[in-house]
Amino acid sequence: MLGLPTWLVVLIGLLLNISSALVTHFIIEGKDQQLNILSAQAARNNKEIDLFWVQIEGMERKRETLYLLLNQGDLQPNVALQFSRLLKTYLHQEISVAMLANIEQLDFKINNYQDDLREKIDAKYFLNLGLAELEMVLKKQISRLRNWSIFLQMIGLSLILARDLSRKRRD
Repeated sequence: MLGLPTWLVVLIGLLLNISSALVTHFIIEGKDQQLNILSAQAARNNKEIDLFWVQIEGMERKRETLYLLLNQGDLQPNVALQFSRLLKTYLHQEISVAMLANIEQLDFKINNYQDDLREKIDAKYFLNLGLAELEMVLKKQISRLRNWSIFLQMIGLSLILARDLSRKRRD
């Protein structure tokens, strides 16, 4: 084989196999870990998006309940107090019992709360789009590295087998 000593051909084959194993073990495994981290982050973002939607829908149910209660007449003081506390918990601002009767002002606060949640949903969604793009890039890199690793391994094995072929020719 090109006048190279057999031991050198075998050594080159072994070096190619070792480099293939190193590429697989260190580089590809590292990229796989990055890919897993991105996937986990995207899953967390999806859970948060789902929770934000539940909060939006929950607030809408509370608004509907208040409309139904107000449609039946004046709220009893204890019901109004509990409802104002409930809305304070969700809206994170003081809601007086008197404000419950002012539908326009309360609707404005609820709409702002829901709009803030929708903005958070949009931010998480766009973050997930970016993560999906990064995942695609990493998957392409991993695929390319695996192909190179297999190529190196095949060449290395071919060179190692060349030793046996050179022996058969001499015999």
